[in-house]
Amino acid sequence: MNWLNYSQYVLEQVSFDRRLFRKELRKFLRLLPPMEQTQLLRWCRSRTRRSRQQAVQMA
Repeated sequence: MNWLNYSQYVLEQVSFDRRLFRKELRKFLRLLPPMEQTQLLRWCRSRTRRSRQQAVQMA
């Protein structure tokens, strides 16, 4: 499992809590290389509800 897949897994697990979701997203964005950061943000936008999309935009 690579970091991108792991980050997607973790974000799915914490998606119930907006603050925790944003915290974990920021952490993964610091860890991932730029190309994977873009992929993760796209994945978040495609998978999350509107309330989580605000967290994605703030990260």
